[in-house]
Amino acid sequence: MGSIHLGCSGWDYRDWADVFYKKTDESKLRAYSHIFNTAEINSTFYSYPSQGIVFGWEKYTPPDFRFAVKLNRLITHEKMLDLSKGAHDDLKRFCDLIKPLREKLACILIQLPPGMKFKKEKIEAFLEILPGDMRFALEYRNKTWLNDEVYDLLSKYNIATVAVDEPLLGPEIRLTSDIAYVRWHGRGKKMWYNYRYSRDELEEWIPGIQEMSRNAQVYGYFNNHYHGYAPENCIDVLEMLGIATEEQKEKRQHISDYRKSKIKEKIVAMTLEDFLELEKEDVMTLLSEHIDALRLDRAKEIKDIEIIELSNEKIIADVRGYSIYVDLKRRFILHDCGDWRQTQRDKRFCKHIGALMLALPEDMARSVLLGIKREKWEFSQYTGRKVV
Repeated sequence: MGSIHLGCSGWDYRDWADVFYKKTDESKLRAYSHIFNTAEINSTFYSYPSQGIVFGWEKYTPPDFRFAVKLNRLITHEKMLDLSKGAHDDLKRFCDLIKPLREKLACILIQLPPGMKFKKEKIEAFLEILPGDMRFALEYRNKTWLNDEVYDLLSKYNIATVAVDEPLLGPEIRLTSDIAYVRWHGRGKKMWYNYRYSRDELEEWIPGIQEMSRNAQVYGYFNNHYHGYAPENCIDVLEMLGIATEEQKEKRQHISDYRKSKIKEKIVAMTLEDFLELEKEDVMTLLSEHIDALRLDRAKEIKDIEIIELSNEKIIADVRGYSIYVDLKRRFILHDCGDWRQTQRDKRFCKHIGALMLALPEDMARSVLLGIKREKWEFSQYTGRKVV
């Protein structure tokens, strides 16, 4: 069997405390790299990293550790790979920032928005300018890409085709490079990433991973990060492949023991507070006051939702490739889809905001919706600049 590197999409998540990390772990990256030998960096999609951060990634990981780095959304989602809009300069700047990773860079992930259709001339123009000393993987999310012309083009430039496990497109394994790339997003009904794979679902992937490894270096990442599902499922696959280390097996046992202990702590009997919760206005009723029926129906169909940060002060999310920033203290919402330009004028939600509200924990969604209903909120366009 060839080289197989499996890890998670990110490592710094609050709900991994106790279930994966110990309270004594000062550096999450250092603790993570003791268990896994690779990680996918998603933060670079939302903002360009500083040189200091990149040097830190390189410095605080073992020599054999490998990073996959997600290309910034300015290039993929805002400029849509369009060289006439300056995508070439943005790409060069990004690659220059990533160079300190040196031999620890597995590849750069190019994730395209769901609405981006395959147009050969435009795509090839972008592929032609990719630096030859770096590897790249491309994740398309539109059915127009499912054809042999795409695979021939990616093979020509040695670009890996990303195989995905998600509700949007079914998994399709096609080798177009000397590396293979897999992303497990999850199959959640309310939100893809809030999902725990069963052993049967993961076992379906084992023959494909083994086959890929005979002809390429395999890199795979679990993006179902909620509740520590990603590291749990990742170790499951490593065990099924027969390549899990003793440290990984011990960590998997710890996760299993932790989950069992939390189940025992649950109180079965409903309290008075539980009954009072049932009397509150439900989320759907509140949401219908902020969005029309057609957009609400479309919102219910959206599953590609990633909540990047959730706290008492703010909510940062990615919905189908569009950014949403909700400031709970200063009471404003920033978003960047075309429909938002129309709905924001009337203080109404587009389908992406609606989908986010449906994906939030019920108490959080109710609190936000009640706040918007009772107080003055600002709805504005997201510009991609850092909010301070």
